[in-house]
Amino acid sequence: MLLCVLISTTAIGEEIMTLKIEGVTDAQRENIRAHLGAFPEQQSQLNRFLAKMPHRSEQALIALGYNNAGIDLQIEREVKPVQVTLMVTPGDPTLITELDLKVNIDNDKDEGFGDILQRIRNHKGKVLNHGRYESWKSEIHNYARNHGYLSGKWKETQLLIDKGQQKARIVLHYDAGARFRLGEIEFSGSSLSPELLARLSPLQEDEYYQISQLSKLESALRKSGYFGEVQVVPKINQSEDHRVPIQVNLSDASRHSFQVGLGYVTDTGPRAQFNWQTPRVNRHGHSQQTMLRYSTVNPYLNFLYQIPGEDPNNQHYQLRLGFEKNDFGDLTSTQQHAAVVRQDIKGRWIFSSQVRWLSEQWSLDGSDFDGNYLLPGISLSRTRRQGPVRDPSSGFLQSYQLEATDDALGSSGRLLRATAFWKWLDSWGNHRLVIRGQAGANITGIDSSEDLAPSLRFFAGGDQSIRGFAYNSLGPTITVDTDDDTDDQKVVGGKMLAVASVEYQYYLNDNWRIALFTDAGNAFNRGDFELKQSVGTGLHWLSPVGAIRLEVAYGIDEDNPRFHISMGAEL
Repeated sequence: MLLCVLISTTAIGEEIMTLKIEGVTDAQRENIRAHLGAFPEQQSQLNRFLAKMPHRSEQALIALGYNNAGIDLQIEREVKPVQVTLMVTPGDPTLITELDLKVNIDNDKDEGFGDILQRIRNHKGKVLNHGRYESWKSEIHNYARNHGYLSGKWKETQLLIDKGQQKARIVLHYDAGARFRLGEIEFSGSSLSPELLARLSPLQEDEYYQISQLSKLESALRKSGYFGEVQVVPKINQSEDHRVPIQVNLSDASRHSFQVGLGYVTDTGPRAQFNWQTPRVNRHGHSQQTMLRYSTVNPYLNFLYQIPGEDPNNQHYQLRLGFEKNDFGDLTSTQQHAAVVRQDIKGRWIFSSQVRWLSEQWSLDGSDFDGNYLLPGISLSRTRRQGPVRDPSSGFLQSYQLEATDDALGSSGRLLRATAFWKWLDSWGNHRLVIRGQAGANITGIDSSEDLAPSLRFFAGGDQSIRGFAYNSLGPTITVDTDDDTDDQKVVGGKMLAVASVEYQYYLNDNWRIALFTDAGNAFNRGDFELKQSVGTGLHWLSPVGAIRLEVAYGIDEDNPRFHISMGAEL
């Protein structure tokens, strides 16, 4: 489609000239305007600018493959500002009729070069574009440099144009030469052992040299948490026998880091938290993390000691110790637990195998109970996320765990326990949908779960479960006699769990959104499922540390709504 465009220029308080460009397409007009450059700002500059306009316009059209364009410049000097009209007749375009492309490689074929050349060949018969021609040369040379052809150079580059026939012949001959390999990788500046540093590197000596692999090395070292600074330097000038030595300059991260935080969520009330982390306990890369949190409902102390595996970036061995108190329905529980864990990362999947020891004491209506369990188990989880951590635009989190034990292992009963959790979200425009699901089952050989420790039973209700109900307040009940000879129902948890949630969110701006949601489900025993459901609304502030959610939910069949405050990353 042909367009007519009016462009003006203004001096300080005075307009010097206006310009019309007629007979051009959008792309042609934009390129002509770019070639013309800045308009004159003073009257004395006008004549020189006007004299150069036809040539610059021709060059702009030649760059787009129009080598026989007609340019007619009309100037009206009698008016102020001066009115200039550029009449353009682009003519027929020049077509690429021949492509002579060659890349010489000393070693084996490289499919990357082949793919580039094929993409260029696909332009045969299309309109010549000088900018595209230059980009083809850059693409071939940059690919060579980034993939180890460090001595690569052009043998011949030609763009031959027959203006009369409106044909173009392109010649691109590149001599890639020998492909360089990685030489010795030398680390300096770190107190970690040379053996661990070598295992941290995803690169191996004698691999093909690639810029992307150097970036991968830097990323792996930074991700390890051992280092404050990482610098990867290829010593190309010191290459011998087509091998490039790599110098890795490191500085260790701080030996200790401490964090103190205060917060509030409705599930556990006010809380204070202290974290102590040592990313480098010794030269072998061992690390530890100690977390102490106090709250009225769920205070705990957890200790994690981690040892890097054969592949320190993707394999770890962990020792976990913990002490905590928690309320489960009408049960008050105290737990001591320890676990030995092997964790492997395969792509986005995290696979863990562990042996967990749990000792738990709990009370109900003045009676005390205890249980001990040795629980071998496995878990599998995966998180896919797009967008910032504080507010992902889409993603899917899935987590599965299976544990089992038996009297023969010294446990307080036989148990097979399976749990699963899913969370999916997606956004479009100012809208966002979040769907969450949670399921669990205990197989014990008996119908009730009253002999199980409370932390192994299932409960529902709370900020992360069914809103509109108190934390861990939903589940099977038992009848207890009171001092005044009346019966009282106590929530003691169930053998199974099924909870789901659907939430619609609307963004008011970049930092605030509103939400409408419904949650449903319950904890239950076999053949005794009672559906609990709630509806609610909320206001979310997207703080730098994640969403802070203020919500009010109404449990159907409940007398009063319940307010919820929660915070943290969503995936």
